[in-house]
Amino acid sequence: MQLPSKQIRLSVALVTRNRPESLERCLKSWRSQSVAPFEIVVSDDSDENYAPKIEDLAKQFSCVYTRGPRRGLYANRNHASLTCRGTHILSGDDDHTHPQDYIEKILEVVESDPQRVWIFPERNYDEPNAPLLCPPELHRSGCGCTPKDPSNCAAIADGSSVYPRQIFDQGLRYDETYTFGPLWYLWGKVLRKYGWRISFSDATFVWHYALSENRYYDVQQLKDLLECTMYVLFVHALWLELSINNLIWSILYLLRRTIFQDTMLGYKIKARLEIISILRLLGRSLRAAKQYYLYQKFK
Repeated sequence: MQLPSKQIRLSVALVTRNRPESLERCLKSWRSQSVAPFEIVVSDDSDENYAPKIEDLAKQFSCVYTRGPRRGLYANRNHASLTCRGTHILSGDDDHTHPQDYIEKILEVVESDPQRVWIFPERNYDEPNAPLLCPPELHRSGCGCTPKDPSNCAAIADGSSVYPRQIFDQGLRYDETYTFGPLWYLWGKVLRKYGWRISFSDATFVWHYALSENRYYDVQQLKDLLECTMYVLFVHALWLELSINNLIWSILYLLRRTIFQDTMLGYKIKARLEIISILRLLGRSLRAAKQYYLYQKFK
């Protein structure tokens, strides 16, 4: 059912953790919009020594403040989204800023078809002329590839996607198995599997302030990220698009990352998966595939 434009209430589900300076810049951008969102929910996963400052900023900029579950990025995205009261939920990150007409443009796009998921691109703040490209969808390597049809794809813009509220009302959730990693690839595939159309629009974009982070030299975090990447592949192969080919590719990439050192975008180091990581990700993949299957069966 098409929602008249005056009935579209766009909530911003903004996640943050331990970055008050970045959050303040982000909130200034939100409150400089030519059209204000219905509400901004700040879901705060910060440590205790940062939380009071984050809460003060949220109140200063007239946002809804809520403490996050502190179980990782995607648990926080779920919490933020479920706290929102609008008809549509726009994902947001604390290291983004936005053109002044960002909300205005998004509303124009959403009004054209309120019953689909809309994804928008980003530009790094130091690359003002970069092309506005569709985000990638899942590739058999566990990394991303350009969708063949951006108007009907499985891609997700992690910090700039608009979801009809019904998605969460139906019980669909971001996968929370890992605290961080490319779980958005599963989210896009899950939405597609349950009949939601995902479309890319370059009507507007977010500015991404790529922050220098020590984690790019953290071997354990890289291993965790590689493990999460393989988890995504196996859940995809065991349930989302069950096939022998997908399973074979997953096994081949698992062997590659077990025998040879590998890295991920942004990291300055390499690592390989260990036996304990392999056993853990396989166990988690089988449990997740079973849970997804049961959800679908009894839906």
